[in-house]
Amino acid sequence: MNEKKPNPGTIRVPNKFKPAKPQQEARKPSAPPSRDAKPKQPREGNRRNAGNGRKEPFLNPYTFVPAFPREGMTGAFTDAAPRGADRLHEDNWTGTIAVRLTVRTPLLLLDTARAYNAQDAEEGHLTYPVLLRDGRPHLPATALKGMLRASYEAITNSRFGVFNGHNERLGWRRVADDARDMKPVRVGKDGKTLEFWEAVKLSFYRDKAGSRYSPNPRPKHGDRVWVRTKRGKNAEEVTGIKPYSKGRPSPAWKEGYVFITGQNVETKRDERVFVQQRSRITTKLTSDLRERWEALMEHHRKYEQDIETDGDYEISPHRNNEERRKLTPGTFCWAYEKNGRIEALYPVMIPRELAVASPAEMVPPKVEPATRYRELSPADRVFGWVAQDGSGTRPAAYRGRLRISDVTCVTPTSQAVKEFPDGLPLSILAQPKPTQGRFYLSESAAEPHRPIAKGTSKNDVHRDPDRALRGRKVYWHHRRAAADAFYWKVPPASAGDPTQQLIDGLLYREYLRPNAPDENDPLTRDKTSFATTGEPQRDKQNRSALGWITKDTEFTFTIGVRDVPEVELGALLWLLTLDGDHYHRLGLGKPLGFGSVHISLEPERTRLHTGAQWAEYYRDLTGELPDSPTETVVRTCVRAFTRAAEQQPGFAEIKHAFLAAAHGSDDLPVHYPRARPKQMQARRTPPNPAGESFAWFTANEKIEKRTIAPGRGRSLPSAGASRDHDLDVYDEEN
Repeated sequence: MNEKKPNPGTIRVPNKFKPAKPQQEARKPSAPPSRDAKPKQPREGNRRNAGNGRKEPFLNPYTFVPAFPREGMTGAFTDAAPRGADRLHEDNWTGTIAVRLTVRTPLLLLDTARAYNAQDAEEGHLTYPVLLRDGRPHLPATALKGMLRASYEAITNSRFGVFNGHNERLGWRRVADDARDMKPVRVGKDGKTLEFWEAVKLSFYRDKAGSRYSPNPRPKHGDRVWVRTKRGKNAEEVTGIKPYSKGRPSPAWKEGYVFITGQNVETKRDERVFVQQRSRITTKLTSDLRERWEALMEHHRKYEQDIETDGDYEISPHRNNEERRKLTPGTFCWAYEKNGRIEALYPVMIPRELAVASPAEMVPPKVEPATRYRELSPADRVFGWVAQDGSGTRPAAYRGRLRISDVTCVTPTSQAVKEFPDGLPLSILAQPKPTQGRFYLSESAAEPHRPIAKGTSKNDVHRDPDRALRGRKVYWHHRRAAADAFYWKVPPASAGDPTQQLIDGLLYREYLRPNAPDENDPLTRDKTSFATTGEPQRDKQNRSALGWITKDTEFTFTIGVRDVPEVELGALLWLLTLDGDHYHRLGLGKPLGFGSVHISLEPERTRLHTGAQWAEYYRDLTGELPDSPTETVVRTCVRAFTRAAEQQPGFAEIKHAFLAAAHGSDDLPVHYPRARPKQMQARRTPPNPAGESFAWFTANEKIEKRTIAPGRGRSLPSAGASRDHDLDVYDEEN
């Protein structure tokens, strides 16, 4: 579809000062094709994968604009207290900026105060009407201010406005391959040493009963026993077990202790018996090992109330049993040994672990929220600042120098609102998963724009002390979907599940929740396709909307600025004059493609003057403000901003990433990672009706057996990269 032409009254910055599009890699001129040359295949067809024979590149819905340490910032970008509000300073700007906002992809403005649980939906599934005031779409000024502030913080590399609740170290689960480096140990009688033992498999949860225990009840955790063993396919296994009694039954029997952690996963079939080695080997139980154990146990204590029982599987005992959390003489546990050194102790073989630092500790220097008035960054000085709870600082807030008002929907409501009387079941939007360190952390603290190197082990992802948060999360503009009108049309139920229908050979309707999976369909059982029942899924995992704001709907609003310095105003005007190929993101459902909007400045309703001009005006009560052509003001301020910004560390990477996300990709779909059933025959993998978003991340950690699963251990690519900025679908059974 053709892009809607901008309003004739809008203003654009001349090319010299216009933000550049993301740079494309230079291409060498191609030679004329030979007569025998094969025709060039499309991008998807010429990318091969050892797992499924094809590549399905895609963009993850979110990416990051890097946040660089602010220690090297200079001039107007440094931390400083705002100039006094007792006067209009001569070189600062005051006035009003008129803005027009055009909706590019449907905008979710939902009235959360009037949400309700529909009768045909599961308990906890909320349905939201469109947010209206006096019968017209209502776009809150706070939503616009929040959108602009987030972008302003990013391009000026300002401090975070808010960063609460991130002081706890995050937990993550070690991969199964780490079990090979787990050694069974027992705390010595003195509580200061660790004794190395051997672990043998004890068949415990198999359909066919394992070795019979002399008294009929199965052994309990900690029971002292005699066992007879043999070498199995992959490990030593118990072939006979009986309660401990004085005197060895025969030389073939070994003394041991039963170690039980419960059937806490579906595939678990065995427990362990710890058997004493022939030669006693010990090592020191250091204070570091004990402190790391205690930190992990404290993490389990804190989140014990969050444990959800499935009913079919047991909870690992250390998660809800205080005795199993103690590291006392006689305690059996697992030691993770790498390169001859014990790094940590764990209560189970495949445990949870804690990151080396909390998210708050991994924020780049001086990017954390300001704690004092004299530490305000450019975004704080323009949009305002409030000290974080508990800081006790005074003054504790700053009003800022920007106000948004007069927000009006100028499109008739009948055209602006698309209604869905039965409610549109939206796709699942889960909470952020910062424990996915490959997506949230950078290769090094000094270079937040560099993703973690491909193939880095999960332990190194979370335990490397040189990691840092990558920056500010932003959402891609779904460019391919925005250009396809059919994508946003919801077909009738008689046409089948709309989420399983491929559009334009590349897109699926990612914004809709698939219908309920049909487990009885042979296509589902054989994993050749995703069959659904035709019944919508409305449960507590997703929400429904009764309508959205349609494409091409227009709003107008006014930004009032007071005494804003030239560079700081230039950053705002830079955001308001992005060309028609770049979009801001607004409202709910941004990961699903909702809320791409284009903003343009309207010069005929914009009035900006310097403090010197206002002073002259007030000296003569009969005078008038001089003419101040908007185009000239915009050009002057944007030039001042770009010149100053180019002197700041990391600005090139910041600008490139910001514009890349605002522009989007012409040839890549945008969706969350998903795995592909190996037998599936569809050209591209559709959304899974059963969810299972974890499957891709599980497959991504299979990096040890390179010949079986090459190319795994992928990190979230940089948004500003000129190439290789996409991910790929994995087979779910590699």
